[in-house]
Amino acid sequence: MDSLAEKGKKPLSLGVRLVQAYYLIVLLLGILYAAFINPKADLSFVYDFSMIRAIIQMWTSAQAVWLLQRRSKYAKPYCIASTVCCTVMSVIDTFVFGAHSIVYGALGSFGFVAFVLVEYVFAIAAVLYLALSKDVTSELAIQPNMQPEGEGNSWTNVPYKERVRTWPFWRDTTIYFIVFSFLGHWAEMLFCRLIVAGVFMGDYDPTNAMLWDQWLFPFSAEGIALAMVVLFLHPLKEWLLKKLNNRVVLTLIVSFLVTAIVCTLIDFLTGMVANQHYELWDYRSLPFNFMGQVCLQNSMVYSIAATLIVWVIYPLMDRQIRKMPSEVTNIVFVGLVGFYAFEAALHWFNF
Repeated sequence: MDSLAEKGKKPLSLGVRLVQAYYLIVLLLGILYAAFINPKADLSFVYDFSMIRAIIQMWTSAQAVWLLQRRSKYAKPYCIASTVCCTVMSVIDTFVFGAHSIVYGALGSFGFVAFVLVEYVFAIAAVLYLALSKDVTSELAIQPNMQPEGEGNSWTNVPYKERVRTWPFWRDTTIYFIVFSFLGHWAEMLFCRLIVAGVFMGDYDPTNAMLWDQWLFPFSAEGIALAMVVLFLHPLKEWLLKKLNNRVVLTLIVSFLVTAIVCTLIDFLTGMVANQHYELWDYRSLPFNFMGQVCLQNSMVYSIAATLIVWVIYPLMDRQIRKMPSEVTNIVFVGLVGFYAFEAALHWFNF
């Protein structure tokens, strides 16, 4: 164990650094590629094979960078397997589905040459080096921490002021933000379906490509709302429980009122920034609306959902994530960051 620890302190070799640089280049080119696509202007935009391949490549490349930096014993097999898989998908995408014409049109001749180098030449070189180099196996040999994190980082055992100073807290909060940015989008889709079914008042635009076709468009307002639950609303609920002598009903009422204010404020501020001309939603025809950006019905729906998250869903997620091995949670985190970076560049640069 001591020898492995000593190896962990040494700088990565030039060969491994170059392989790591390859995955960083893949991430950068993926973000640039996404930024050049304009889903809003391209009425034919869909999440086709090319988009799914790019997402997988961003996810796995981010994880490859992490595993190599950690000198994990799983870095070599993971990098080889993921790179081969992504390269095969790229060949299919390029020569079967004709993605080369899309890449050339989006990036030009220089970008297309860079694409070919990264997708094929550099990928093959990285795989061959990892597979054939005798030094790689000894250099990438550290056994990652596969023990569950335990309750040591849980809000139930660690005071809030101490927990916010830890890496797991901000890592987990970022995971929640990313996941709920997409879950929030799908919840909006469900809400529109319920309007059609007559459960809620209002109308919706069935031709809204951002909502229906771009189903991985991150709705960051919902992600921010979940981050607010972690940073503010759940700690407030725990504080109120203590101050009110564990009177659950009274605490629930006060917590709900505060949650309603926060959710309505987030919805309103999001509307004032991104919905000034009512291109995303328009509540002016609904009763008890304010400037057409928020209305009583939707605020109540959001507030009830957020209260459920504060009292039930977030504590359950926190307990479950504590049961996961630390390194597994880290790997999920970096993969999600790579995925989210691609989606943010795809949908926000031309929003």
